[in-house]
Amino acid sequence: MIAALLFAVAAEARDWPSADIVNEGTVAASPEAMVAVLTDLARVGTVLPRDCLGQWTPGAPASGLGATARVRYDMAAMHRKLTMTVTRAEVDGSRAIVDWDHAGNKGFVTRWTVTAAEGGSTVKLASPLNPPPWPFTKYYFDSVKPEWDACQAQFIEVVGKAASG
Repeated sequence: MIAALLFAVAAEARDWPSADIVNEGTVAASPEAMVAVLTDLARVGTVLPRDCLGQWTPGAPASGLGATARVRYDMAAMHRKLTMTVTRAEVDGSRAIVDWDHAGNKGFVTRWTVTAAEGGSTVKLASPLNPPPWPFTKYYFDSVKPEWDACQAQFIEVVGKAASG
């Protein structure tokens, strides 16, 4: 028991990498088409991978700036159930930004930055996060973060397909 506790304390004391979830990809859709899908929470909820989402229930309104949804993200044994709101949806020439603000004490903002590129767009999807406190830090970096990274990569792919189809 004491050895396990000392191991956990030693594991917590190490320098951890960033807890942020950041992914980039290319899609065949324009920034405008991506914004149209990302701000239609009823539509986007039908294309996101179910292995990453335990729940996606569009609210009222379900589309445009101010659209809401009740979501539950399932990553490893972590489940975050939050209310999400589209708080930013801008297209400025060849670049677009959409923010999904997840409210609550475990909330965070997910930012979609879409930049026009030849044949489509480059998409950056970022969720700046604080790592969970001990004793969950190691589990987050070993299990939750890799699954969340994989889900965000899938999000870029499936939203890009919906926007280009």
